[in-house]
Amino acid sequence: MCDLDGTLIDTMPILADLATDVMNEIYGTPRSLGRELYLATSGLPFIRQLGIIYPGDARNRAASDVFEARKPDRCRAVKMSDETRGGLGRLRKQGARIVVSSNNGTDNVEAFARNADFPFDLVLGFGAGSSKGRPHLDRAARDFGATRKEMLFVGDSLHDGEMAENEEVPFVAVAGTFSRERFTLRFPGVPVVQRFSEVPALF
Repeated sequence: MCDLDGTLIDTMPILADLATDVMNEIYGTPRSLGRELYLATSGLPFIRQLGIIYPGDARNRAASDVFEARKPDRCRAVKMSDETRGGLGRLRKQGARIVVSSNNGTDNVEAFARNADFPFDLVLGFGAGSSKGRPHLDRAARDFGATRKEMLFVGDSLHDGEMAENEEVPFVAVAGTFSRERFTLRFPGVPVVQRFSEVPALF
């Protein structure tokens, strides 16, 4: 199971810039602070990030709507690299089912999959009661008859690692959004790769 933004595609700088714009415009948050806060809470849907950053603020829903409305235009041009596609192919040859599990909106995740030139086995986004974590893991378990121990989650955020830890799913961290050292400090013993294409070599 693969996270999308920052894991399969390099959209985190774009999303961080967008979140910074929105937080500056709506809350007056200084840009450097806004970016830091966005990245620190990454891995969650933006509306939940806002709930952590600005708890109880009545502007949160409007800010989330602005962010989600602007996101497709900013991210549409970002494609999965040939290197990442090759890594997915090697995992497939090793017998893995490949699932996209993202807290990006379902429409955005499905649009990515249609244009990815790779046959994902299952594509899951945020919406209609579905989200990264237990809902996506339960769906994969039903569809593929897999236990948590037979799954692997690959992600770029501390939230991804915490979700995997709580659900007792093996985890591989992709450094970038967070450093290798930050992952190692929080999750001793968890493999950390610099690029997704390194994941197949772990097996």
